[in-house]
Amino acid sequence: MMNADVINPIPLEIAIQLCEEIRGEIDHIWYPTPARWCLHCQEQTSAGLLKRGFLRAAGNRGCLLVNARYAEMMYRKSAL
Repeated sequence: MMNADVINPIPLEIAIQLCEEIRGEIDHIWYPTPARWCLHCQEQTSAGLLKRGFLRAAGNRGCLLVNARYAEMMYRKSAL
């Protein structure tokens, strides 16, 4: 059985916030594979919000990094 936080849509505002956080973090560590994924997305979309990777799948689930950060955020929230 899959956790609903892994399959339910991510609210757009939260997806944007998580994307911004991740983009800010990778500015300092560009060499790991996840950072390269994010850098490639930035190169492809420039500054266009409506072209970002998380929007490429239903429910704002097009970016593995945003998905993982959202699942972690929901897990921490439920643990409180």
